Amino acid sequence: MNLRENVIKQIEQSLVWEKLSIPNICYIMQSIRILIEIDDCKSKYPITTLYCNWLLHKELDRTNLPSTIIQNITNSFQNFHSKNDLIKKINEAISLKKLIVEIKEILWKNLNNKVIVSKIDFEEYWVKYIQLILSQVLFRPIKLKQDKNEIPVSGFDLNIYGLQIIPLKDNYNIELLSKKLEINKKQLIIDIALFRD
Repeated sequence: MNLRENVIKQIEQSLVWEKLSIPNICYIMQSIRILIEIDDCKSKYPITTLYCNWLLHKELDRTNLPSTIIQNITNSFQNFHSKNDLIKKINEAISLKKLIVEIKEILWKNLNNKVIVSKIDFEEYWVKYIQLILSQVLFRPIKLKQDKNEIPVSGFDLNIYGLQIIPLKDNYNIELLSKKLEINKKQLIIDIALFRD
């Protein structure tokens, strides 16, 4: 048995509804990260790579993907029709649905036991999976690369330099980070809308 086979075996043993817990999800994401590195496919699974790294660091600010996410969030303010439309666009920018798609693809392509993958292919499992990930990245900001300051939000007197996940009213939310908001002791908070259209 080699490293790749061992990682796949460990993922297969961890992917059951009964074992869905914080330590288990962190372990699965760590194992998926190792698998991505072994297969040299970080560029194919950028969102999964981002979330795997996010789980392992107190903040992310060294790669281009966080900057892209923040830019996509600021772009959301340029072309929205309603509050719900803005929430939807910002949620698309943090790519939780894409994360699930990428993880499912990684599992389907790599795990030998396809029955395990099919047994977890239901919405309740993935909602819980994402909630557990979000619970572990609370207050760990994603920021622009260190060489950039803030991105202006077109049409608003606001610049954004990052985001973080925060708890509010028993839900996870996105807090957009802005020096101006911090100086004024204000927050801009957006609901995380898992699986809502």
